Amino acid sequence: MEDATPGNNGTISQEEEALLFRALVDSMNDGFGIINADGVFTYVNKRFAEMLDRKPSEMQGRPLIQFVREDSRKTLLDNINRRARGQSSQYELEWIKSSGEPVYTIVSGAPLRDNSGVHSGSFAVITDISMLKDSQSQLREALERFRRVFDESPIGIEVFDESGRLIDANRAALAIGGISDKKDLLGFQLFDDPNLPPEVGVALRKGKSVRFEVEFDFNKVVEAGLYDTKRTGVIHLDVVATPLGAGKDGQVKGYLSQLVEVTDRREAEERYRLISDHVGDIIWTADMDLNLRYLTSSVQRILKYEPEELIGTSLLDLMTPESVRTAVSALASAVKDDDPSPETRGTSPALELQLTRKDGSLVWMETTRTFLRDSNGTPIGIIGTARNIEDRRAAELAMVASEAKYRHLVEQSFQGLVILAANPLSVSYVNRAFAEFIGRTPEEVLAFGPEDIQRVIHPEDWQQAIGRMQELMGGDSPLSVPMELRVFRKDGSMRWLEIFGRIVDYERSPAVQIVAMDATDRRIAERRVQTQKDRAMLYLDLMSHDFRNQLQIILGSSMVMETLLREPDARRLLGQIVSAVERCQSMISKVKVTEPLMSVALRPRRLDNAVSNIIDQYLETYRDVQIEMSIEAESAIVESDQFLEQLITNLVENAIMHNTAPQRRVWVSLREENGGYLLSIADNGGGISDALKTAIFDVSRRYGGVGLHQAKQICDKYGCRIDVRDRILGEPANGAEFQVWFPRAESLS
Repeated sequence: MEDATPGNNGTISQEEEALLFRALVDSMNDGFGIINADGVFTYVNKRFAEMLDRKPSEMQGRPLIQFVREDSRKTLLDNINRRARGQSSQYELEWIKSSGEPVYTIVSGAPLRDNSGVHSGSFAVITDISMLKDSQSQLREALERFRRVFDESPIGIEVFDESGRLIDANRAALAIGGISDKKDLLGFQLFDDPNLPPEVGVALRKGKSVRFEVEFDFNKVVEAGLYDTKRTGVIHLDVVATPLGAGKDGQVKGYLSQLVEVTDRREAEERYRLISDHVGDIIWTADMDLNLRYLTSSVQRILKYEPEELIGTSLLDLMTPESVRTAVSALASAVKDDDPSPETRGTSPALELQLTRKDGSLVWMETTRTFLRDSNGTPIGIIGTARNIEDRRAAELAMVASEAKYRHLVEQSFQGLVILAANPLSVSYVNRAFAEFIGRTPEEVLAFGPEDIQRVIHPEDWQQAIGRMQELMGGDSPLSVPMELRVFRKDGSMRWLEIFGRIVDYERSPAVQIVAMDATDRRIAERRVQTQKDRAMLYLDLMSHDFRNQLQIILGSSMVMETLLREPDARRLLGQIVSAVERCQSMISKVKVTEPLMSVALRPRRLDNAVSNIIDQYLETYRDVQIEMSIEAESAIVESDQFLEQLITNLVENAIMHNTAPQRRVWVSLREENGGYLLSIADNGGGISDALKTAIFDVSRRYGGVGLHQAKQICDKYGCRIDVRDRILGEPANGAEFQVWFPRAESLS
């Protein structure tokens, strides 16, 4: 390795090598420590001590085990024993701060041997992963706040039960697995997956969380017959697997697996080989003009350059113009404010710079730097580290974009949304739709105090509203039906709202979230419908009582007159009067029968039986009418009620009573058609004109009789389709055919 100030023979002196080593480890983003064969610290860098809120002098000379949490000591001792056997390893370890708080780290350790090859201790690079754990916690809180948008997560998520059987997976997980339908993956056994490292399976069964990267081979999945996948070959996955619900008995209730495909960015080389290879970041040195003199091999993974390609290149040539300005300004300030005392070395704030890779793509790096100094403390170069923060920035931007997206959806929603704090009663959030419901701007509503809120709600509804809010704050479940509430707009007009309420955690405090819809127009429409219904019931009542009584008087008087009349013409006219009165009474009875039509529930019934029974009755009653019946659909089950017979009767009666042929004939058939049943009733009467066919079921124009309009109402309730056509196509004078199509019901149960 070349030095910034080579000696006379072009090599680095021991003093310079020690200086470079000390500067290197002191400027690392990660902690670094060395222990002797007895497990006592002989050296720790400043970053390691800062992780534990200590100074290096407080740790050096003390046993390593004193700074490790008790439940992590077995892991530590196992790995120290591995060092004694000459083995390197990487593992997670929890340390203790001076305050007693835990520090979560990844430790990458390697053995040290003296000149004779005897084990003399070990050294390790310690990476603080506490921030990663905090970031995951913040992400979970953000997802919770936006209603746990499980399926929209860009991270693949799989949920398994206690036996390892898959019970749920989101879209990203399905995409990673090459699955188009979730049901094709459900039931997949986690522990049957040949791609799952055995040690991971053991750790999960013991209730331990595991994060690992794995080469996932779809060919193994196909060979094992685990599930059908559209993907082939090998991909790389970053996996966090977590046991769920482990109680005091230690029993695992399930497993959560979070998957990120990292095929394109997986580290391609060993992370740790000696000191530089144990660090995933780029460690670099440069002269005071920022010409690069040394880079670790990790530059190839991040920037796609081999280290030799960049030696002698200006660091500024790798930066975007904006990052050049940032770096030059920071260097100028550092030179101006330089303090050579050891306490200030490595304390410069990190810079976020955008660099250009060899392929022209850009990457964001977090860079720390400090001066390399000669024996007099004069800066002679710069040493720094650069860490890829592209994923972190992308995650931050994605989170900001996600929050903006959902806020936009809420703001543009037609549903009103308001969040109320309980103590004191106030408005924490309101969208534009809710503000418009009450004729205010969102800013006006956010300024509401308790009295303003009470004035908006109708006095008769206030106690109900405030009582429901108290129930929700007390832990009551949301209602399945909306509560209706009257509110006053700013202009004094009143509106009806339908609202749902639920308890939420808003800005770390309990609050009530209310979703509202303006129901004023519907209420007005309902009142109009009720008014029309009341008028119809009045007319029906008049026909059923007053009109029928008068018809009874007419009928009775006519029967008395019949005994007094002797002339045939007079008796014939009187017979017509009696017949007309009886038809009026029949129509009134027919209308009265279907008064409760819309209030009776539907149930499965046998259509073929109903048709057969009614036709048998008419064969007995009208012996002068030739009726032919063909039932091709047996066990025809339809959703209907007690008015099914009335529907069939009206159509058959219409075919008989309005048939003027000398020899009246009626044809009735029932057959399966288009997934349902088609009932046909035809006659050889005078038929129906084309103009009348289109209007015969129009209740507003009353071209058809009471029976046909009643049949149309019953069909509408059943979801049937009723039509009329010529019995013989193109010959309307040779009779009509009424067809009713019934949808099929599943069964009588």
